[in-house]
Formats: sequence, C-alpha cells, structure tokens
Amino acid sequence: MTKRQWIKAVIKGDRNVPVAQQWMGFFNPQVAKKLTPEYCHYQPMWLYDSSGEFDMTPIGGQSLDRMIEFNNYTGRCMSCLGKGANVSWGHGGPGEFFAKTIQKTEDGFIAQYETGVLVKIRFNPFFQHSYNHPVKKSDDLKNLTLPDPEDENRYKGFAQDAQYLKSKGQYVVASLNGFFSGIHYFLIEYQKTLMDMILEPDLINAAVEILGNWNIKAARKMIEAGADCIAICDDLGSKKKLLFAPQIYRTLFKPWHKKLCRTAHDMGALVHLHSHGAISCLLDDFVDCGFDFINPFDSEEGFDIEQILKTYSEKFVVVGGIPASFWNWDAEKQQEHLRRMVLLAKKYGRFILMDSGGIPESVTRMDYDRILSFSRTLRDINSVCGTV
Repeated sequence: MTKRQWIKAVIKGDRNVPVAQQWMGFFNPQVAKKLTPEYCHYQPMWLYDSSGEFDMTPIGGQSLDRMIEFNNYTGRCMSCLGKGANVSWGHGGPGEFFAKTIQKTEDGFIAQYETGVLVKIRFNPFFQHSYNHPVKKSDDLKNLTLPDPEDENRYKGFAQDAQYLKSKGQYVVASLNGFFSGIHYFLIEYQKTLMDMILEPDLINAAVEILGNWNIKAARKMIEAGADCIAICDDLGSKKKLLFAPQIYRTLFKPWHKKLCRTAHDMGALVHLHSHGAISCLLDDFVDCGFDFINPFDSEEGFDIEQILKTYSEKFVVVGGIPASFWNWDAEKQQEHLRRMVLLAKKYGRFILMDSGGIPESVTRMDYDRILSFSRTLRDINSVCGTV
C-alpha cells in the first residue's frame, strides 16, 4: 500500500488500515536537522531557505527523494509540496507569496516576500519578526501590486515536483495563503488587522476581497498542476476564545472558505484547514464550508478529542489530538497518550494523529527516536510502502 492509497483509505473511513500520523513541524531548521539523520536532509527544508530571487524552479528528484526519506523517518503520511512547506505545515510554495533573502549575517538573515513584507530571523536564540507591511490605509490597497496568480511560470516547477511525488506513491498537499492569516502575514500588521475589523471595516473587507480572489486563482492552478489537497493556515482563536466575534468570521471569511472548498471539490481535490484556538463555535460553519480535514484539536484549547470524533469524524477527517505540551511530558505519560489516540483512531476511523505546535528545541534525538519507534509499533505501519 502506498501513502497515496493509505490516505484515500483513511478518507473513506477504512479502519483496517494503519493509523496515520502527520507531525506539525519543527521549531526551526536546526531542530529538524538535529533530530533526523543526515541522509534525509534536503534543500530547501525550511521556508526561508531561499536564494536572492523569488525561486519558482522545481525542487527536483534528488531533493524530493530525500524529502520522502525524511517523511518516512519522521512518520509523516503526506508530502507537503513547496519549498520549505514540508517541515512547516501549510507554509511555502506558489500558493503562498514567495520569499527571497536580501541580507545575511553570521547569526541570521532578512527575507522579503513578494508583497514587500520583511521577516528578520535570528538563530541563537531563535527569533522571528515580520515588519514593513505594505497596507496602512485604503490608498495603499489601490496602489498594491501583487504577482499574477495565474502566471504559468509560477507553477511549472510545482507541476514537475507534484508529478514526481505522485509517481512515488505520495499524497501531495499544497499550501495556500490563509484568508485571515494571509492578511496579517503579508498585507496589514497583525494588531492593526484585528483593530480595523471594527475601526476600518471597509479597509479589511477590501483587503480580504483582493487576497481572496488571488487565493482562489492560485488554488485552481495548483490543483491543475497536480495537488491532491490544498492546505490553509487560518488561526482563528486563542486558547480561551475566538480572536473576533463569530459573526465577523461568518461575514468576512466564511464565504471565501466555502468558495475554496467548492472550487477544490469541483476539480477533484480536497481542502485541509489548520486553525488553532477555542474554535468550537465555528465547527458547524466549517462543516458547512465543506472542509475535508481539520487540525489540530488540542485538548489544551478546550477540546475533548473523543467527543470531537463522535460528533464530527463522519463530516471531516479529524487531525490532531496531541497537545503542544506533549513534548515536555515524561515517557510514560507520552506513551499512555499515544495509546489512547491510536485506540480512538481504530474505534472511530477518519482520524490522523498530529501534534499542535511543532517539535521544540528541548527535545533530544534519543527522546525523539523513542517516540517515533513507539508510535510506529502502536500504529502498525509496516504495510505502508516506504514507512519505517
């Protein structure tokens, strides 16, 4: 059984296949390299492994083979395509705005996105800061120039890579700008985005309209190029509550989420939503939109994973169940939790294990290998081609 066949069986609710797993990511590229053997390191592993140009060239077979080895070693069931996307779930590739490196130092660098936003990265200690957002008032939107989302050159490399991964039996996921997160990542500073939902709603409405149209066109092109599934990261809540009123979501973002799902389904593809936070009050809206996968359902954000499975696993594939603090637990507690998650997956089906926040710097190679080995045994993955 290939991973492609595996995921399709999970989607159908087949409980006779091994339990699937997809780790969220790693705190930074140094952690990813520290915790995995050198034979499965590839370029570019991380979102900001970028050159001095907006790079649309293919990753290529040699690096993709190493990426597959990386996924096999770490227990990932999906191949997230796009430079840097595989290590950092939902980020990287032609459906998000590209980045290029404009300045390097001994301890970090500065990258620039296609919208003009700058991100400063420092490694020791790790630090990341985004600034220089191009939109501060309505006139800035009128003068905003975005790359053409239907430019064929943008997707040629992606198409080659998608075809290669499919030939190797991989399930291909492509990242797309979030409709909320894409605004504060690439157009308007985060605090201002939240405030202007109330203070300057016309500005936010116009920004969402511009980004929404860009996203739908990009999603179509990636599906045409071979994506099985579109993944978007739209964190809509904190641990305690939504970031804004439910009605704002239903008015501003839900129509675009619904349009994305309808577009993908019409083209034979699926959609995977990542959204952190206390988003319980929006789950029925997500069902109405038509999302096929939703993650991460962190118990520390108010979710009872078994209740979620009982209520929603027939409506979408539940992805998650491993809280952000999992990596700080002792071995016995980690193993007890994994046992419970695997039993729930076998009981309900349509459940993929995923952690909630990526693997932190504090995790050692010994502990990581122990967790991977225990998880492999519990999930009985020997029948899945390439997974070790």
